[in-house]
Order: sequence, then C-alpha cells, then structure tokens
Amino acid sequence: MNIIEEKILDRKFTKLIWKSLRAGHFEFATYQNNIIGTPQGSIISPILANIFMNQLDIFMEQLKRDFDRGKESRESSESNRYHYLMTKAKRNGEMETLKRLAKEKRKIP
Repeated sequence: MNIIEEKILDRKFTKLIWKSLRAGHFEFATYQNNIIGTPQGSIISPILANIFMNQLDIFMEQLKRDFDRGKESRESSESNRYHYLMTKAKRNGEMETLKRLAKEKRKIP
C-alpha cells in the first residue's frame, strides 16, 4: 500500500482500493477470501497493474544504467591488428596494400 499511496494522493480512493483488496468473492456459491492479488476483471486491477509496472520499469532502467559501461564497444584485437597494418602501409605509401587491408577489415564481424 505504500507504493500505491505514493502515486495516489486521494486518501478516500486508497481506502477504497485497500477495502477491495481485502474483500473476498463468491465462487460456486461459496465465499472465497483471497489475499493474493486482485480478482480478474476488477475495476482496480488495471490501476494497480500500471502502478506496479511503472515501479518495475524504474527498477529495470536503473539496472540497465548500472550495467552499461561506456557508449561504444571496444575494438577487437583483430580489428586493432588491421588498423596497425593499414597505418604502416599508409606511412610507407603502399596504397594497394592499404586498399586490400581496408576491404578485409570491413569483413570482420
């Protein structure tokens, strides 16, 4: 209820939600008191789902931010090797070798 009361400031409405959560239901002419969740088709079910899904979204966004490192992935050692060879070929004026290495580097996954 603390999460619900943070999002919904109307105390009368939160009391109504609390009462409907504690209320039971009739099933096959017997009274059932279910303490887990809301009955299917209840009017407050979508409201509570939106509130709790928002909390899940916030948690997952924070988890993603904690997991992310940097903006770009590191280059592979194979890519670094091609970069070194291309720089060396460019410095020595070997344009054909440079073109060949550039084509090969583009094929690296």
